[in-house]
Amino acid sequence: MVFEINVLTVLVMAAFGGLSAYLANQNIAVFHDGLRPMYGPYINGDIDRKTLFATSFAISFGLIVGLGLPTSIAGGIILVHTILLACDIIGTMFKENKRGMLLSTLIGAAFGVLLMFGMQGFIDLIALLPINFLGSLGTVGALIVVLFCVFPALAVAYQTNAKTGLIVLVLTMFVRHITALFSPFTLPNGAVIPLSADGMALLFSIVAMVFVAVRSSKKGSNVASEAFAVFAKNIDRIKKNMLLLSISGGLVALTTTMLLIAEGPGSLIATAEGNYQEAFLIALGRFIGFIPLVMTTAIISGVYSPAGTKAVHVPAILLINMGIFGLVGSFVIGALIMAIEVLLLGFIAKGLDRFPGMKDLGDNIRTAMSKVLDIALLVGGMMAAHAIWPGVGYIWVIGLYFLNQQTKKPIPAMAVGPLGAISAGIMVNVLYVIGLF
Repeated sequence: MVFEINVLTVLVMAAFGGLSAYLANQNIAVFHDGLRPMYGPYINGDIDRKTLFATSFAISFGLIVGLGLPTSIAGGIILVHTILLACDIIGTMFKENKRGMLLSTLIGAAFGVLLMFGMQGFIDLIALLPINFLGSLGTVGALIVVLFCVFPALAVAYQTNAKTGLIVLVLTMFVRHITALFSPFTLPNGAVIPLSADGMALLFSIVAMVFVAVRSSKKGSNVASEAFAVFAKNIDRIKKNMLLLSISGGLVALTTTMLLIAEGPGSLIATAEGNYQEAFLIALGRFIGFIPLVMTTAIISGVYSPAGTKAVHVPAILLINMGIFGLVGSFVIGALIMAIEVLLLGFIAKGLDRFPGMKDLGDNIRTAMSKVLDIALLVGGMMAAHAIWPGVGYIWVIGLYFLNQQTKKPIPAMAVGPLGAISAGIMVNVLYVIGLF
């Protein structure tokens, strides 16, 4: 595991899980963007608590088992979806009365701690197997950092056309090549600046993507102000809980700095490998992509996200390995960022509606990231499975990928690679025990 289990990490994970479950139980914040709009009908009395819980379980459980756990195990850091989606389920399981509030908080806290110990236990269990395949699992994310700089070009293609996307892609390749060719750069005063080729390529492509989106935006009418005035009560409801949300933002940032959680599969793998520059840029790109979705769903429901727009993760990554200063600074900065998000909620939402190019960019970023991650984790999973079970590993993972598409309830495509590699490792150990490997 990347993180260490000690008194501090146990307390932090207990606080994180307990508060997250409390926020979901008290109808203040939930992590799943698809669950958030359901709170509007619930608060208005159109649906009951059982329906809310059933919805939360239905849309979150598969992501926890299919994506969260395999990715967390493969990288050695807890994917934030694993704990926050589970806390959504725990919070909605109980009514928002005193008993339900207490139970959800306690169970959420216990889950946060058990998740940390459970992951460590699973890793220790694998280490005891005749064939230890933990080293090979690291290959699952080998291509993520390299391929992630492709997503802005793809988002630009969605936003405008394939030709513009191709131009961004070619320039991105050129920036990476030049950086790799001449880095580290030596300044006239003798200072040496090492630059990551993948990181610079990703930075350039993100800047190019935002530039194209701004150019394609056309200001809308003032109708947006009138439309969003209807949701003024929802915005006020979120602002009333700003203190709790700020604490939640601080805890999300703190757990990120402590290497307990990561905001997404891409930044998780980069962080686990010590590539904090790349992890920072990946988190930055995802933050930009989630602004429209989080803000819009929050406004129409009156319920926010315990991680906000994911902005809290971005500076938290830069504070990793900076001692007590980094930990305290991470919590404070995360809390401030969440408070600023809440205060600017109405303003940002109106701005997004007035500039449809930026609003569309959020959708395009998420789609592009998803497709790139699907391929990167699939190929990485095939490589890992091949390392574990030469030749057969390729067949197993690609077979799972296509068979998954034919099931009634397929798991997320990006989870197939990690899950395939882990299951391949388990199978070779079974074959070893019976003398067939």
